Amino acid sequence: MRWACFFLLAGVAVQAAEPGMVLIPRGTFQMGRGKLTADDKTAMRPQILLDDRPVHAVTLSAFLLDAKEVTQAEYAEFVNATHRAAPYHWPGGAVPAGAGMIAAHNVSWDDAKSYCEWKGKRLPTEAEWERAARGGIEGALFPWGDKYESKLARHNTETGPGEPGRFAANPFGLYDMAGNMSEWTADWFEREYYKHSPSEDPKGPATGTYRVIRGGAWSDQGSRITVFFRNWVRPTQRQPNIGFRCAKNGPSADQRIVSRIESFSGTVSLYAKNLTTGAEFAIRPDERVRTASTIKLPILVAVFQAVADGRASWDEELLLNEEDKVFGSGVLREFSAGRKYPLRDLANLMIVVSDNTATNLILDRFTADYVNTVLEKYGFQQTRSNRKILGDGKNLKPTPSGLSRFGQIEANKKFGIGVSTPREMARLVEMLVNGQIVNPESSKAILAILKRQQITEGIGRHLEGFQVSSKSGSLDALRSDVGFVARNNEKYAIAITVEGMPKADYSPDNAGNILISDLTALLIEKLR
Repeated sequence: MRWACFFLLAGVAVQAAEPGMVLIPRGTFQMGRGKLTADDKTAMRPQILLDDRPVHAVTLSAFLLDAKEVTQAEYAEFVNATHRAAPYHWPGGAVPAGAGMIAAHNVSWDDAKSYCEWKGKRLPTEAEWERAARGGIEGALFPWGDKYESKLARHNTETGPGEPGRFAANPFGLYDMAGNMSEWTADWFEREYYKHSPSEDPKGPATGTYRVIRGGAWSDQGSRITVFFRNWVRPTQRQPNIGFRCAKNGPSADQRIVSRIESFSGTVSLYAKNLTTGAEFAIRPDERVRTASTIKLPILVAVFQAVADGRASWDEELLLNEEDKVFGSGVLREFSAGRKYPLRDLANLMIVVSDNTATNLILDRFTADYVNTVLEKYGFQQTRSNRKILGDGKNLKPTPSGLSRFGQIEANKKFGIGVSTPREMARLVEMLVNGQIVNPESSKAILAILKRQQITEGIGRHLEGFQVSSKSGSLDALRSDVGFVARNNEKYAIAITVEGMPKADYSPDNAGNILISDLTALLIEKLR
C-alpha cells in the first residue's frame, strides 16, 4: 500500500502494544476517592486515609504498562547483566530455588527504576497507575468494581509474595492491580498534591522525602487494596511487600493512525482540520475518490443556492412517478406515486435518511450541471455530480440518466454518481461552519440538517461528548463520511474515504465504518 501524508512517516508500522504490555488509551478519569468506606465511620481516622482527596479530573496520554508485576526471574536477568547487588534474601546472590516466578521484592525505588530503564521503560506515574488500576470503571473502589471480594486478590495473608497473574485481570487486561505487591511509582509523595496537581499528565512533585507506592500488598487488609489508596516509603527501603511493574510512553496518535491503516485491507484517503487552531492532518487528501452518497451534501448546497437566488421555492412541489423510484437507501420509494412532495421535504429526506429517490427528483429539477456550476462558484474544482442514482445492488436502472457534461466524459464514469477529494469535502464543511456557503443562515440550516441525519456508523459512531453533523456514503467496496465534529471550543472538519474492501458487508459493523470511527477518534487526539 502506497500513500503520502502530512505530519506522518509513511511506512512506519507500530504495534498497539509490546509483548507483555497493555496499551492504556488516552483518556480522562476521576482520580481519587469519591465514596465513603468503612474507615470513614471510625472515630479516630488516620491521616493516611485523607490523602486520596479531593477527587479531580486527570487526562493522560496513551501509555503502555506491564500486564504483570516483574518476577524474581526477570529481575535476576537484570542483576546478572548489570552486576547490580541482588536482593538481600537471595542466598549467594541467586534466586531461591523454585521462586523465580514469584514477584520481585526487597528492591529499592532506584533498583526498580534502573531495571525499567534497562528494559527501555520507566516506572509509571501515580496517575498512570490509578487510571490503569481502574480499568476504565469510573468511580469504583476496586479494579473489579465496588464490592469487596476477598477471593479476587492476594492480600490479608502472612504467606508472602505470590506469583503474578494468578487472579483475574481487570478490564484493561492488567493483573494484580490490587494485592500481591504494593508497587513503586515514579512520583515523590506530597500529602496535598491532589489539590494543585496539573489536570493533564501530572508527574508528581519535583522533590520530596518519600516515594509513592500503590496497590496494596499481600500483607494488607481489604481497605488498602483499593484503586485510590496512597502510601509512601523512603526510596531506599527494600521490603518484602513492595514490588513494581514498568511503563512506557504509548505510541503517538500519528503512529497509531499508521498502524491502524496498515492493518486494514483497503485504501484510505483522509483530510482533517482543527478549525480553531488550523492544525491539519492528511493522507492522500487530493486524490479523487468515489463519493457514493456524500455527493448529496453538494447537491443540498445547490438547492439552497437556487432558493436563495430565487430559482426555486422550498414550498414548490415535485411529482413522484412510479418510474422515479429507485432502490437503495431511503423511504420515498414506499410512498404513493402520482403525488407531489415539497422540495423542503425532499431535501431533508436526501440527507437525513440518504434517500436515493428524493435525490433523483432534485437532480431532475436542478440538473447535475447546475450542481457543478454552484461548486465552481465556491472554488471546488475536484468535486462534481456525475448523474442520477441507478439504484442498489441487483436492483439497478438499466441505463444511466441525468448525466452532467462532466459525467459524460468516459474517464469520469468510473466514479459513479460523483467524485471529490477529502480536502475539498472537508473545506466545504469548514465553509459551512464559517457561514460562507450561500449565506450564514443557509450554512447554519445545512449543518442542522446534517446533524439530524440518521446514518452515524462512521464519524459519529461512539463519539461521546461531541456534536456531529455528517453525511456518509456506502458502496460494496467503499465507505465514506464527511462531517463537522464539535465539543465546547473544539471544532473539526473531517473527511474519510475507505475504498477497495474485499468483502461486501452492509451491516452497521462494516469494517470500513469501524475504521472511520477509529480514525476519527485518533484524528481528534492528534489535532486537539
